Amino acid sequence: MGSIFGLAAALPLLAVFFGTREREEFSEQKVPTIKESINAIKQNKPFLYSLGIFLSTWIAVEILQASLLFYIKYVLEREAQSDLFMATIFITAIFALPLWEFVSRKWSKRLAYIYGISFWAIVQIILITVSPLTTLPFILILCMLAGTGIAAAHVLPWAILPDAIEWGELHTSERHEGMYYSLTTLMKKIAASLALPLMLLLLEFTGYAPNASTQVPSAVNGIKIVFGPIPALLLLMGITFAWHYPLERKVYQELIAELEAKRSHLKDTVA
Repeated sequence: MGSIFGLAAALPLLAVFFGTREREEFSEQKVPTIKESINAIKQNKPFLYSLGIFLSTWIAVEILQASLLFYIKYVLEREAQSDLFMATIFITAIFALPLWEFVSRKWSKRLAYIYGISFWAIVQIILITVSPLTTLPFILILCMLAGTGIAAAHVLPWAILPDAIEWGELHTSERHEGMYYSLTTLMKKIAASLALPLMLLLLEFTGYAPNASTQVPSAVNGIKIVFGPIPALLLLMGITFAWHYPLERKVYQELIAELEAKRSHLKDTVA
């Protein structure tokens, strides 16, 4: 298993490394200092909104991943079928990835995010109404719907982030993508390191007993809250950030046209 998963994880990384080439005009640019990058980030309003979108979405994903097995074991009481539920969610997510890529091209990344994440938030609320008496086909349908929403979370926040980087280049004449991505990843790790222990504290407060075969009703309700409303509220926060995100499609297209003209002018000046 170690060999199979290690190889499966390494090959895509190697393919990306050997298949990626930096654009020539960017490789010739001056590398900004850390202080310059931080100052550029503080002035980049679209990036701050995109960071809010990213963190809200991915903290919800982290909480769901951490609480999914609790939900299956103690709320659904179907621990033996956990592999089936998880496979249904993530296989559906894989096949739904192109859907959200298509929707983002058809409308815009911002609207695709709002629609996709709203859909997912509704599914999370519905999941708290499920009980051990719920039929297996209905649970699998909910898993498929959740997987469709999770696919939006895997595609759209990452797709929105580069637009803010282009905005920063237009206004500073410098590219700070290294700092943007580093800060985003760092903030995600910090947020997850705070959110997951708080989730466990909430479960402990509701009376959760580790490794017990059954849980008291208050603990089952606590698991439902952690798995349903809390991620839904985080997703609602992400939708709020997306609603106010300033780089709508038309604005972004104008930005790119202005940026390309600026790059051409700089290139002609250097030549």
